[in-house]
Amino acid sequence: MYNNETLANSTRIIFLRHGQSTYNEQKLYQGCCDESLLNQKGRIQADRSGKFLSNIPIDAIYVSPLQRTQETAQQILKIINTTTNYTPKLKLDQNLKEIDLPGWQGLSFKYVRENLAEDYRVWEEKPHEFIMETVTLSGSILAKTPTKPVLELYKKAEQFWQNILPNHPNETILIVSHGGTIRALIGTALGINSSQFHTFQQSNCGISILNFQNSKLAKKTESTKLEAVNITQHLDEILPKLKNGKHGLRLLLLPVNPEKNHLEEISNFLKDVEFNFCISSDTNEVQKITKVLIKSDTNPVVNLQLSHQDFSSLWHQTISNQNPNIATLSTGIVIADTKTIQSVLNQILQLETNSQQLDIQPNKISILFYPKSHNQPIIQAINICK
Repeated sequence: MYNNETLANSTRIIFLRHGQSTYNEQKLYQGCCDESLLNQKGRIQADRSGKFLSNIPIDAIYVSPLQRTQETAQQILKIINTTTNYTPKLKLDQNLKEIDLPGWQGLSFKYVRENLAEDYRVWEEKPHEFIMETVTLSGSILAKTPTKPVLELYKKAEQFWQNILPNHPNETILIVSHGGTIRALIGTALGINSSQFHTFQQSNCGISILNFQNSKLAKKTESTKLEAVNITQHLDEILPKLKNGKHGLRLLLLPVNPEKNHLEEISNFLKDVEFNFCISSDTNEVQKITKVLIKSDTNPVVNLQLSHQDFSSLWHQTISNQNPNIATLSTGIVIADTKTIQSVLNQILQLETNSQQLDIQPNKISILFYPKSHNQPIIQAINICK
């Protein structure tokens, strides 16, 4: 389970992306246009999110002013009002709008990928360098100005933190926003470079949680901790759905605590997941847990044991040998101690090796996905459980 209360001397931030929208369903770029509305599935997702969040005391709700986020927030607030005796304040904030992509809004993912291939390549591989022209009207003159949308989004995220954090010590804040904006907010809070913009996945109505220490609210710091990323179990999704299709390599990362291994709970959580391989450190404690979790009578699992001392350096080589360019989905599980899993994720996010900003918890699952078409992994989730 997840903590329902704000940690002592900290401000707790709960991020929630809006429910599925009409543009999401049609696979169109939305940007910060306001023509996209929640569809039926999106309204159901918002309803389920409200029921999940009604167990958590929320002091204030900050919402992007776009319709799809307002619809989501209003549905959540309606559920909270009917199940609890308090009503958190709802505030619209312009800094929570989605990234501005005026040249792509309303275009399909497929069209952009095929007809604007070079721009799309930069967007995917070097988002911090991606340039798009914006058109402004000055009197009767139209002016085209080249801008870097990702960098502009990160500036707005920084401004948002500076504006709201000092007003909410020891409180829990819900932010209802967009996938790109939430990634920028997490990135600026943890000091993750904008080049990592695409590294986190944020599903429709997926929930992520961040904790700021009150003594350092005005700036990013080592005391800012990411508690969870992309929780979707309240949407009846055991694992977040794959954004880039079922092609590539998916890795479940399981940090274990031999003294409190919660084997039965983890086994139940993963009972419907079919593994093709397992990578585990060679310690006796980890191997005992591995044998229980990957036992399969119908689909034998290859168990690759790596030296505990060399695990971090060897596992990337092992992953590359699994050939992520295959035409199907291959799923593996990595079982190791918490420090090793944390080091792997820190490396992907280009954080210091010993950084504690990712609050990796034993017996909770984190997920990496290596899409067929990309070299860099996407963090689908951090610290999910039943």
